[in-house]
Amino acid sequence: MTSEFLLEIGTEELPASFVTHALRSMKAGALELVGQARLGTDSLEVHTLGTPRRLALRLRGLAPNQPDRDETVMGPPWSAAFEADGAPKKAAIGFAKKHGVAVDDLQKQTTEKGDYVSARVHEAGKATAAVLAEILPHVCQRITFPKSMRWGSGEISFGRPIHWVVSLLGSEVVDFEFAGVRAGRGTRGHRFLAPETFDLDEASNYEEALERAHVLVDLEVRKERMMEGLLAAAKALGGVLEPDAFLADECVSLVEQPFTVPGSFDPSFLELPETVVISVMRDHQRYFAVRASAGGALLPAYLNVVNTAQDPETIAKGNDRVLRARLADERFFVEEDRKAPLADRLQKLESVVFQSKLGTMGAKVRRLQANARALAEQSGVDAAACMEAARLCKADLETLIVFEFPELQGEMGRWYALREGMDSAIADAIRDHYRPQGAEDVVPDQVVGAVVAVADRIDTLVGCFGIGLVPTGSADPFALRRAALGIIRIALEGPIDIDLRQLIDQAYRHYAGDADLTPADEVRASLDDFFRGRIRAMLKDAHGGDVVNACLGAWDGTSLRDLRSRIEAVSELGAAPEFEALAIAFKRAFNITKESARGPIDRALLEAGAESALAERFETVRDQIREATGERRYAAALKLVAKELGAPIDRFFEEVFVMVDDARVRDNRLRLLGEIADTVNGIAHFHQLGTKLQRRDPSVSA
Repeated sequence: MTSEFLLEIGTEELPASFVTHALRSMKAGALELVGQARLGTDSLEVHTLGTPRRLALRLRGLAPNQPDRDETVMGPPWSAAFEADGAPKKAAIGFAKKHGVAVDDLQKQTTEKGDYVSARVHEAGKATAAVLAEILPHVCQRITFPKSMRWGSGEISFGRPIHWVVSLLGSEVVDFEFAGVRAGRGTRGHRFLAPETFDLDEASNYEEALERAHVLVDLEVRKERMMEGLLAAAKALGGVLEPDAFLADECVSLVEQPFTVPGSFDPSFLELPETVVISVMRDHQRYFAVRASAGGALLPAYLNVVNTAQDPETIAKGNDRVLRARLADERFFVEEDRKAPLADRLQKLESVVFQSKLGTMGAKVRRLQANARALAEQSGVDAAACMEAARLCKADLETLIVFEFPELQGEMGRWYALREGMDSAIADAIRDHYRPQGAEDVVPDQVVGAVVAVADRIDTLVGCFGIGLVPTGSADPFALRRAALGIIRIALEGPIDIDLRQLIDQAYRHYAGDADLTPADEVRASLDDFFRGRIRAMLKDAHGGDVVNACLGAWDGTSLRDLRSRIEAVSELGAAPEFEALAIAFKRAFNITKESARGPIDRALLEAGAESALAERFETVRDQIREATGERRYAAALKLVAKELGAPIDRFFEEVFVMVDDARVRDNRLRLLGEIADTVNGIAHFHQLGTKLQRRDPSVSA
């Protein structure tokens, strides 16, 4: 293998979000270009490192030399490349030039699609350093940022202006130029603690050399060091660090060597809602909060990650002053908000647009109340509480504090509601109706919150589908996929079941007079298909795609918990040793009878032996299976099927020929099999099941 290669691009300070984004694209581009250049090996390692001032790429395991290229390259059709008399056309000349061969060396190659031009291309491999010099400008150009800028002559766009480039293969410089900067071996240390330029003698010594210059260039090493400092500083303050993954990722990309500076604020600010204090520190200042204990009360202290240890007292004094002013602003907002109850803000929602074709937030709130009342009555819960929570759940959108911190919607509504003396169930629902906000978020655990959460989401879904705002590809501006998954999760994990068909229909009716939607049957069909797609995506890993599809085929689109019961019952049956034979038999029964008529069975036409035995056994257990199915005891129904019908139907197919010439006998046998297939397919469409089901992983939650 060749020596280790290092590329470092030194820049002006990059925003924190730019660093990880750039490193991902840098790695992807390098992998692709190194592969195309035939420098890759089985042991190739591509590692990226970065700080706000530098993006680095380290390659280990490159081929010592580029291997020769010797292959036949296919070109355009022969008729497009040559005249009938053999004279070359532009296509032939261009193809030959592209691959560095003479036109006379082009050959005709016959394929299934006709005659094509081909060329035998031989290209001698070059030294690795020479190949790197050719591809490195392209590696640099492949680096992307959320936003790029131009400087100087403006020929190159990059996240920030480039000041230096290091390019070393072992100890040798790989010469190239990018953005007007010639690559060399000179790099720079920490801006404040080691600002001088110095030369790197060897690519493999890169991290050690930079650490001596107070730069921890490996992001994970830097993060580990940062967290160690934060935990120790929190302990020194007599508390524990408030975990914050976003803040940790943000701060580690703001510094080259992390230092922790503690600060404090007036304890009187702790009278503000905890979420406000944390949001001010986190979102405005990038400070970590400190608690008295894990899950305990906030301390009037914070921790700031900085890029230098010089004069921490001055840094802390400035931080304290800025934070004090921020918190004073938020206290003013909260005090102003509390001068009027939440209900007084509802009128303002009449002038807030929900969606241009769907009316105002005020109209949406009225629909939420109607949806919540209907859903509460269906679920047997307190409709009055659900309607009141629905009436007030959007009121905090018109508060000063939520205008300042939109992420606190719901949280602040709950806080204000509790201070107005509202019932805790209503206050909690104001917060919880936004849950779940993602796959990792919890669902509402109280019925009032669950009802309002579903009412809100179904209103958005029906309205958007009713005006044609259906998600396509990755475009989902109204987060409709997340809304649908939220409803599914609330039904499966939360305190209420949901009749999806009824929910869609009632939400559609409540739009009457508010918006001009497409016909109800079209909206219902589109949303039914949309929900089925989300269910399929959500449950296939836990139960297997064929199980979910089979149960969706039998499901009537109503109770979501009913669908889960079907899926779990079929998954359980799939683990039984007799399942494979049973699945094959029922597939045959369905396939052979799917086009046949249904009707009563004439016992006089049954042949003694396997046919009569199957009919008798089915007649004995048919009502029990149907009763269990009707009561949604699907596991019990399928156990009866497996125990009582498995062997008889298997024997039937071994001994009985169904498609006999006698039409009466044939049709009678088809009616018997059809009734059995219909009975089983009332639980799940067995013809959609594989004969070997994916075994459910008990660690995967549905």
